[in-house]
Parts: sequence; structure tokens; C-alpha cells
Amino acid sequence: MSAPESTSHGPMDPKEARLARWATAFGWVAGGSLGMLVNYAAFLAVGEGYPTVPTTFVSFVAGAFAGMSVADRLGARGFRPLGIAAGVLLSLFVALVVAVLMSPTSSAAPG
Repeated sequence: MSAPESTSHGPMDPKEARLARWATAFGWVAGGSLGMLVNYAAFLAVGEGYPTVPTTFVSFVAGAFAGMSVADRLGARGFRPLGIAAGVLLSLFVALVVAVLMSPTSSAAPG
């Protein structure tokens, strides 16, 4: 799905169309990252019985489509806020992954 090439005011100029396409990409990244963070919070709340594989997929896809929907509604105006949101949420997601991977596990303790 590509960004609209015209608005209710007439055709978009090339810069607005480019910004709208970037906003859509940022919406996908921000929404997908937010979906993954929400899924991890749900995993922590439920515990070991949480079905991680299907819920991770569903939360990422649902978040990505929600972010794309927001980007489509905002158009070129969404470039800056969605870019910032994508950067912050992706950084949080990467930091969380690194923290989880670097944390000591209780099963590795001698005993």
C-alpha cells in the first residue's frame, strides 16, 4: 500500500508524497515495536504459561497495521512525530532485548 498521491485539496507535491511514504514506514516500525513491548509486558504479567510465539506474531502485526493506519490518517504531517516515536520505541525494544539476553539466569547457578 503506498501513500496517497492526492489529497482533498488537489495533488500532493513530490515532497509531501515522499514524507507521507516515510511516515508510513515509521508507523510500521513504531507500531510493531509497541506491539512487541506490550506483548512482553503481557508475558511478564502472565508468566511461563504465556503462549509467546503466536502472541508475538499477532501483537507485532496488529501494532504495525495500527501504526500504518495512524500514518495514513496523518499523511505528511506524521513524518516528524512518527519518526520520533519509531526511534524511541525501537530503542526501548533493543534495550529490552539486550537487557534480557545479558541478564543472569537462575538455572545457570551452581547447585
